[in-house]
Amino acid sequence: MNQRRFATSIAVAATTLAWTVVAAAQQPIVLQWQTANLTESQYEPVWKQTIAEFEAANPGIKVEPVLVARKDHWTKFVAASQAKKAPCIVAVDLTTAAYNGYLLPLDKYWNAETPEFRRAWTDAMLASAKWKGQLYGLPIWGGTYAEIYNRDLVVKAGLDPAKPPRTFDEYVAWGRKLTGSDHWATAVLGGKTDTTTRVLLTWIWANGGEAFNADMTEATFAKNPKALEAIKLYLSFAGKTGIAAPAPTTTNYLEQTNLYAQGKIATMRNAYWAIAKVVGDNPAMTGKSFVAPLPANVPNAPTLSTVTASSISASCANPDAAWKFIKFDADRKWSIARAKVANWMPLRNDLADDPEIKADPLLAEFVRIGRNARSYPLPHPVWAEIAANDIVDAVQKALLTPDRTDEIFKELDARLTKKLRDI
Repeated sequence: MNQRRFATSIAVAATTLAWTVVAAAQQPIVLQWQTANLTESQYEPVWKQTIAEFEAANPGIKVEPVLVARKDHWTKFVAASQAKKAPCIVAVDLTTAAYNGYLLPLDKYWNAETPEFRRAWTDAMLASAKWKGQLYGLPIWGGTYAEIYNRDLVVKAGLDPAKPPRTFDEYVAWGRKLTGSDHWATAVLGGKTDTTTRVLLTWIWANGGEAFNADMTEATFAKNPKALEAIKLYLSFAGKTGIAAPAPTTTNYLEQTNLYAQGKIATMRNAYWAIAKVVGDNPAMTGKSFVAPLPANVPNAPTLSTVTASSISASCANPDAAWKFIKFDADRKWSIARAKVANWMPLRNDLADDPEIKADPLLAEFVRIGRNARSYPLPHPVWAEIAANDIVDAVQKALLTPDRTDEIFKELDARLTKKLRDI
């Protein structure tokens, strides 16, 4: 009797185990997805549709969005990474995360893709997603910087919107005609955010200068003559040249777009999403802007594109599934949807001739300009600190004491070079 009971117990246990195995096998893979942008209303309809269509095409995988306020995004990710429980798919400060071992290298996935897929991203665009030669993210969307003009103010000044300035001298000539007693051509950004650094870099690159050496071990703001020349010209707009709005040391993205929306400045150097911001602030600005490449003193000068890249955390239990979602999210369809709905620029270089892109002249021009863009942030673990603090401090000092500009940026070179080499 006991033997029969024992045999029955064994059979029941075996059956239970079998059903458990089957049930486990039928359980979908759950991928958590964390990026601060998931909380932004203009992106919500796009990401919800992306998840729905991905899950429909991949019934064994579920994507669970992790909604985190921007101010808590990095802190939450670091804490989860240190506990080996980070979401599988993340968009974070990539180089710093890779340096700390929080991300998985993606080279094996990238190299397994078709040449056609890989050609959709330039080497320059992939640069910001690399650390020590390895790829840690796929650039998904960003903001390409271009020169945005108020058409009405340009025409009123007797200038031709069809012939925007191509060189620094032409830009200054336009600037003088666009400046009056209560309005200005542009704004110099010197406020305490890294947007100050973004715009400064575009002027340096447009003059054939470099702010850093190729391997990011030395700062060359003052050492590189072309870089220093561009810095002095740009900052002079708020000084002796007089074509920029007052109070540059407190002018950030918000103040710049407000000035443009109010017709106080005629041009702003910004990304595509700034136009939507301006129209939201002043609906009368609808259709009033046109865009052109940045004025430059060297041929084929690059602009700057901020980059949001999707990465796989080092603690992800299902990296193959995570890559499948990242690749799906990077598809042409979603790249175009983000641009049209959220005003976020696609970072693929194969969309300029897409009918949906060409139907919007402003968007099409931004995409065209973005085909020759350098990626931002620059690839170094201390870049966030450098961009938002050190470089901005130097810009503010030079704006307040322009006669010390050489000295200020020489000091910046020395300080940044030490920081870069300490890593």
